[in-house]
Amino acid sequence: MSSLPPEASTALITLLASLTSADNAVRSNAETSLNEEWIAQRFEILMVGLAEQTVVASEPSVRSFAAVLFRRIASKQPEGTDNITSRMSDQLSESARATVKSLLLQALNNESVNDVRHKISDTISELTIGNNDRWPELLEFLFNAAKSPVAGLREACFRIFASTPDIISKPHLPAVAEIFRAGFHDPDQDVQISAIVAYTALFGTLPKSSWPTLQPLLPDLLNVLPPLNTPDNTEKLTNALTPLIELASFAPKIFRPMFSTIIEFGISVMKNKEMDDTTRESALELLTTFAEETPGMSKKEPTYASSMVVQLLAMMTEVGEDDDEQATSWREDDDLDNDDADSVHVAARQSLDRLALKLGGNVLLPPLFQWLPQMISSANWQERHAALMAISSFAEGCREVMIGELSKVLDMVLPLMQDPHPRARWAACNAVGQMSTDFAPELQRDFSARVLPALIQTLETPEPRVQAHAAAALVNFAEEAEKEWLEPYLDSLLSHLVVLLQSPKRYVQEQVLTTIAIVADAAETKFAKYYDTIMPILFQVLQGDMGKEYRMLKAKCIECSSLIALAVGKEMFAPMSAQLIHTYAAIQQGIVDTDDPAASYLIQAWGRVCRVLGADFLPYLSGVMPPLLEAGKLEPDIQVIEDAAEAEQFDQEGWDVMPLQGKHVGIRTSFLEDKCTAIELLSIYAAELGAGFEPYVAEVLNDIVLPSLNFFFLDNVRFASAQALPHLLACVKASSNSNPAKLAEYWRAVVKKLLDATSSEMFVEMLTALYQSLYQCIETVGVNCLTQEDMANFATSLESNLSNFLTRVRQRDTQDDEYEEYDPEDKAEDAIADEELASEMNKAIHSVFNAQRSSFLPTFEKVIPLLTEFSSRVEVECREFALCVYDDLIEFCGPDSWRYKDMFLQPIAQSLMDPDSTLRQASAYGVGVAAQFGGEPFSATVASVIPTLFQVISVPDARSEENVHATENASAAIAKILRFNRTHVANVDEVIDAWITTLPIVNDEEAASYAYSFLVDLIEAQHPAVSKHAQHIVESVKKATEQNAIMGATAERVKRAVNL
Repeated sequence: MSSLPPEASTALITLLASLTSADNAVRSNAETSLNEEWIAQRFEILMVGLAEQTVVASEPSVRSFAAVLFRRIASKQPEGTDNITSRMSDQLSESARATVKSLLLQALNNESVNDVRHKISDTISELTIGNNDRWPELLEFLFNAAKSPVAGLREACFRIFASTPDIISKPHLPAVAEIFRAGFHDPDQDVQISAIVAYTALFGTLPKSSWPTLQPLLPDLLNVLPPLNTPDNTEKLTNALTPLIELASFAPKIFRPMFSTIIEFGISVMKNKEMDDTTRESALELLTTFAEETPGMSKKEPTYASSMVVQLLAMMTEVGEDDDEQATSWREDDDLDNDDADSVHVAARQSLDRLALKLGGNVLLPPLFQWLPQMISSANWQERHAALMAISSFAEGCREVMIGELSKVLDMVLPLMQDPHPRARWAACNAVGQMSTDFAPELQRDFSARVLPALIQTLETPEPRVQAHAAAALVNFAEEAEKEWLEPYLDSLLSHLVVLLQSPKRYVQEQVLTTIAIVADAAETKFAKYYDTIMPILFQVLQGDMGKEYRMLKAKCIECSSLIALAVGKEMFAPMSAQLIHTYAAIQQGIVDTDDPAASYLIQAWGRVCRVLGADFLPYLSGVMPPLLEAGKLEPDIQVIEDAAEAEQFDQEGWDVMPLQGKHVGIRTSFLEDKCTAIELLSIYAAELGAGFEPYVAEVLNDIVLPSLNFFFLDNVRFASAQALPHLLACVKASSNSNPAKLAEYWRAVVKKLLDATSSEMFVEMLTALYQSLYQCIETVGVNCLTQEDMANFATSLESNLSNFLTRVRQRDTQDDEYEEYDPEDKAEDAIADEELASEMNKAIHSVFNAQRSSFLPTFEKVIPLLTEFSSRVEVECREFALCVYDDLIEFCGPDSWRYKDMFLQPIAQSLMDPDSTLRQASAYGVGVAAQFGGEPFSATVASVIPTLFQVISVPDARSEENVHATENASAAIAKILRFNRTHVANVDEVIDAWITTLPIVNDEEAASYAYSFLVDLIEAQHPAVSKHAQHIVESVKKATEQNAIMGATAERVKRAVNL
């Protein structure tokens, strides 16, 4: 009996038939009826009716369509809601939902057509998402379905488990484990594969404490794979390997007991050319994932590196197999990014790169160089090509081991730049280009005489693709080269590049323009000699009326001309500046297509011209700003994709698709870089033009920069926004039209946003940028710029972030657990990121103390417990952080800081003789500021540490690069004690006599300035120690002035005092 009134049931059947009609008009009317009548007015009748049709419709196509349509409507975002994760299915009443659930389970149980069964399974999975009500009947149904004699129903069980693993709670795990075990031993391979997919999905949702329940099933799972390793089952094997890649990414160490077997199996799949490329690449990805996630386990397995290297090199020879021996198709293909025919080669190359980064040269280079020499000298061009591309791939990861063998590697690579085969020459250019990046600057410094002539000669090769790649390699070389290394080759290089500007291939011309631009940027003023030759050529293109296909060429000319202007400087560029600016303006006005690359290239070019001309650029600013402001205001373009099948096929260029609570969200990413660039350039304009940029500050600040601090679609946009804030405030402060009220208004908005951001940000690198922006803004705005509320919020953010910092430090101290491995390189990178954060937080605290002095103390007390813990840690970065805070506390609060002596006196005293020089430096500086600013409370204490300060100065290698700053700060501290606390110093004259011998101070400018000023005081007072050490004093002053440790008025005063 139907759940619907007869007329509704009949109308729905008619609607479904019309929606699948071949007649466009009928189908269009039906879609209108569906949206405006059924969904808008009869929603529950529609959904119950669709569920019913999955049961009662006689035609499989109708049952299938009803399930698909139900799912599509259920997942839609209801009109009038802003939450993209909300669903129409959430609006079903309790009774309608119960009816729908019952019908769908009945449909799944009755269905005999597997494809329709899949559709119904997916619809059931959709109904479990987005609502909080339980569906115990579903779990009971699935437990029974797993034991069904119908293979399709067993498969459906795992299909639903895979889509909705969170319906399984901890008490169900033992029973579910047995279901999975049966699934892995199922006689039907489709059921086995579905069980693997579901197992991985469930594993990913469980806490690690529950993993032991499922881990014993892994051998059963892996036994599914060998029977699939046949050409007839290649697609099934791919479907089985894909979830295992995901499992290896988050729980790699569960594979440890059978790791060698997995390696052997994966290599066997990779070797088998009868399998589909996708299958072979899936096996490769699985084995590569182990290196990335568990490099330690991969290094310890004896067969891993050698087996992978041999097979990767073999796969990298699979190139050009669909082409003739002369590579005719490759040479004639103008799509330089087209490597679809060589997908196995590309996958192997990328895998080798990833392995090198994780395993390093000590592990990979021995097996690699067992094969590379014979491949380089092979008569087979594919082997030579593979060897060269391998060098390109592993160079970065093996840098530390290879850097001392660069000459030998170049002996292998450079001769092949004249190889008989064009693709081998191309690969040689690729290797040199990659090495120029990975081994910079050593390669440029030591081997310019070998590399540059070889690249320049390769520009003469007859194949345009090789010419362009040689020019691209020159970009890599020049980006990391000093102008002195380039200068001897500029004549030959630029004459060759100018010739190639006449190439019939547009991609060659475009690459050559980029190369000229980068060479100019590197050569700087050395490029002036070629300015009059190159610029007229560029003007011809810039001012020419060319077709749409030449838009990128013109854009490259814009880039090239602006970089040349930046290279040669204002004096040479000024006579031509007006002409170039008017040319740029004409191009900008002529842009009509949103995808014209000239628009984004012009934004960058205007910024370079501004940097060259400085304030002289102001007259042109009004013409430059509109497109820049428009780009800065770009908002994310988001498209909700509610159908999973549609999401899989959503392959629009410039878009990224990500899953979100059962839906998929498409985000257009192509514009994000333009937004980032615009904000960076607005920051440049503000920095370069100062007060002249002030009229734009309000719009830039309120409409672009402050909102973009929350632009979570691209972190670089947030970084650029944080970096722009101090420059914008400086514009307002510098403007003659400004007043304190306007600066205060802008500052209120900025400080609130920054303090809110630092309180909630979890991304360490971004948090670092926020604190940097905060302290720079405080320094810009000046003294007493913070309210009590600001200081309280600042202390709150510090408390939170210092706690998080300590948590991360403790995590790095813990050993790896049984399931995951904390890669030492990742650990080191994380530690560096935290050190940079600590440095910026130190500077922020410094700026707040500097601006607010003792008024900050009441809120500062909130972080004292954390500072005490930092002081007691063994990690240098923790103790250094605390010492720097203590130094600022004493320096800016003077005698008021004495009340906290129990917190800081012991850490400072203990650190004076610490083995770590950074701690000795920080504590010596603290003693110095205590002597200078601490007043009477500190006098006796600082005087008592003079002997210890002399010990700091007397450590072995006290003047070495590592120790010299600690030594010089200790010397300056003694000078400050003698100056401000002399009455508490016993044997003052003896101390002064000994102190003079601690000079010179030539590295630390702040310490030098104070120490030499005190020395002048002694000279003017005719202290007896001065004449005793006259020669030493003169020599130390000479060294300090020669090395610019003292400059300006201080230097002049000191030189006069010693008659220099």
